[in-house]
Formats: sequence, C-alpha cells, structure tokens
Amino acid sequence: MTEKEERILRKNVDEVQQNVETIQEMKIYNAMKKGIVEGKKREKRRIYTTGMGVVAAAVVALLFTYSTIGLPNKGVAQPSVQSASTKNTDNFKAYRSFSRLEPALASALEQNLVVPVGQSAENKGYRIDVTGAVTDGRKVYVLYSVQNNTDEVVIHADFELQFEGIQESPLHKGASLSMLASESRIQPGQSMDFIYSTNLSPSVKYPKKVNYNIILTETSDKALLSSSNKYRTSLDVAFELDPDMLKAQERMLDTDGTLTVDGQKIRVNQVQYTPLSTYVDLEYNQNNDKQIFQLINPVLISKKGDTVEKLYYPDIINSDNSEVYTDNSMFTLVFKNSKGSQQSDSVTLKAFGISAVEKDQMKIVVDLNKYQLIEAPGTGLELVTPTPENNVEEGEILLRRNIENAQYLEGSTRLAETFTDAKGKVYNRAPSTSSFSSYTTSKDGSAVNEFGYNFGAEAKNYPQPLTITLEKYTNPIMDTQAVELYSKN
Repeated sequence: MTEKEERILRKNVDEVQQNVETIQEMKIYNAMKKGIVEGKKREKRRIYTTGMGVVAAAVVALLFTYSTIGLPNKGVAQPSVQSASTKNTDNFKAYRSFSRLEPALASALEQNLVVPVGQSAENKGYRIDVTGAVTDGRKVYVLYSVQNNTDEVVIHADFELQFEGIQESPLHKGASLSMLASESRIQPGQSMDFIYSTNLSPSVKYPKKVNYNIILTETSDKALLSSSNKYRTSLDVAFELDPDMLKAQERMLDTDGTLTVDGQKIRVNQVQYTPLSTYVDLEYNQNNDKQIFQLINPVLISKKGDTVEKLYYPDIINSDNSEVYTDNSMFTLVFKNSKGSQQSDSVTLKAFGISAVEKDQMKIVVDLNKYQLIEAPGTGLELVTPTPENNVEEGEILLRRNIENAQYLEGSTRLAETFTDAKGKVYNRAPSTSSFSSYTTSKDGSAVNEFGYNFGAEAKNYPQPLTITLEKYTNPIMDTQAVELYSKN
C-alpha cells in the first residue's frame, strides 16, 4: 500500500462518517443513541463516527477509530478502585506488531519513547490496565487494555483524558479510540487492547497529573435504550504524564514566511520538529478575498547538500476536527517526523493549489417552486431530479457536483443549518431522511459529491429564491507555489 493510499484511508473521523463495523454494530449504536436522547442531556455533545470504513475492505487486522458519544450525566453510584497493574506489557509487543498504527505512534514505539504507566482500575467485574503513554506536547497517546470478567458484552460509550487543574480540558473534539481487533465489542472473558489519542494545544501549559476515564455500556436492547447509568460502568486511572517529556529532542523553526497561492496569502508561523511528528502552523491572511478550506498536496522539503527529504500527505488540525483552534483562520499540517531536521541547509513548503471560494460567493441560491439552481460558486453543481429510492420529502432538494483535481482534497460540502428567503427572513433547516449523500473519487482524480438540503414542507410558500450559506465547499484551484522557510546561507 502506498503512502498516498494510506493517507486516503486515514481521512479524519470528523469528515469521513462511514460504517466500518457490521450492521449489528450500527444497530447497537443507534439503539444507544435513542436511549441517550430520551434520557438526560449532557452538556458536551459528542458524535460517534467510524472513520476507517475503507480500511475494513483492505486489511484483515483492523484499526477502528471513532469519537465519543454523549451519555447521561457522569454521576456513578460505584466508583472504580485503582491499583498498580500486574499486566505484562511485553515491551508493547502487541502494538509494535500492529500494521495500521498512526505514523506518530509507530515512530514513538520504534524509538522506545512510550513510557510504562502500570496502573489499573476495577469496577463491577471490568478492569482497565493503562500500560503506556507518550506525548510530544502536541499529540498524546494512551495505550491500555480492558478485561471483561462479566457475562455481558460491552462496548466503550465514552472516553476522556483530563488534566488536573484544567476545568473541562478542551480535548474532546477530535479525540479518537483505536482498537487492535476487528470490532469494538468486548466479549465476556475477553481482553482487548486500545489506543486513545488526541491533539493538545501548543498555547496551553498542561500539568503532569492526568486522569483517563472510560465508560463501558452493556449492549442489550434494554441497556442501550435506558436513560440511566444502571447499565454503564465508569473506570478511572490517574497517573503522571509529562507534556515536556520530549522537549530536549524538539527543534523549533521560527519563520515569517508567507505562501501565496492564487493571490491568497498564508502565513507560516512556525515549524516544530518532534520525535513523533513535524508540525507546520499556518494562518490565513484576514484580507484574503477567498475563503480557503485546504492547501492542495502540501509538501515540506528539507535539503542537506545533495540529500533531499520530502514529507507528503500531512494530517490536518483545524477548528473542524479539534478544539485546538476556535476558528478557521488557523490550522496545522502534521507530517511524519523528519529524519534530517537537525542539520538541514534549507526548508521549503510547497503546495499545488488551494480549495477556496470567493468570500462573497459563499452561498447556494435556489428557486424551490421552479426547482432551479440560480447561483453557486465554481462550476459543476446541478440540481438532481429525485427518484423514489431517494426518500425525498416535500421541500427537499438534491444536488450533485462533479469536481476535477480532487485526488488530494479532504471532505465534502457542508451547508448552514439556517437559510433565508428573498425578503431576508431566516428559517431553520428541516431534518432529512434522504439517502442521497455521498462523496466518491475516481482513479482519474475526479470526484462526485452528492448531498441534499431540506427546506421543509412549507418552504414552497416562502418568498423565492431561497439562499443557503456555505460553511465548506470543495473547489480546487490549481496553482503550484513554494516559500522558503529557512536557509543556512
């Protein structure tokens, strides 16, 4: 499998919402969600997504990633009891041999940077053993196992890393849980290994003392439909994790370089090299006339004499997938760790374009009564005539967009939850039951994005046309540019 294929398989879980487990697994989730909605509402809304759908068809040993779901209030009648762990980690052999590790964790294991934790907790027949953890101050991994000594099948319902003294650590959005097994259900008598990970904010000073909490839930219909904590068990493990544990091995490259693509300015604030990854922090110029959603195929190029190192296909940290950033003006490219970061003669950031839309064109305008598309940015968007199989409701439209040069793009269209009529009155978007939603790519690099929008049955009586604000839109603009971030000369 090529690096490009691997990158595509690992699209961020907040963007790819595909089913990677069996239909039965999704029935479990849907039942649980229904029970939760009918129960107490929790302040922090979470979304359960399975973000490695295509991996399921590609490999036998699977690594599933999903973000947390909301649950009733966390008050539990019986807290867990913590003790020293007796579990033999065997130098994290199970993780080292797993083929689908994230590059950062694979690098940490290769360099023996994962520190043993050796703490466990037990509650109601369940046991968690936190075996190891590692962080470079930007990303944290917690390795642990869960032993099920009950007669019930359970799954994770929630998981969270909390830093002592930081109220409601802003680490939920984008946090993920991966497992070294083919499904998330933990059978009676079974032990399963997991990897928790989340991004840390470079602007926050995190303490050493942390607490890792998981909540397990039984999977019977009665348990999943319940709005109480009766069928859910909480396990807490407190331990120390130094956010500066790899500080001595880091290197910061301060730069005031600006990458200009299609006339749009993108400032490179800094490059941070750690033993786990290479982080490039960027910021869009507020005076840009286009709303930028993504750099197309960014490459970080380091040169030392005749040796050239090129880092491709970075992960992206932004306000869509992490609480590290609060708005879409700043983002971070996360490349693999650089082998030559300590002695480079020069460092350059190159991109082949941007996905962007003129700020005054961030809208789709339609006449619902005429079923006519009046205005949209770029080209290739069309209204689609519904078929009975689409389960379209009255007041709902279907759209399809053909996109060229989409092979390096992440995600698809996101529309606002409100719309306005011709007189400027604002309405809420209606729920949809349509199955018309997909984003598919072809070998030639093109893509087809299908999506719907439900104005509601009464919308035909509103003054036409109706305007939807775009929050995200895939619109590639090819323009190869580069900026030198560092030169020894």
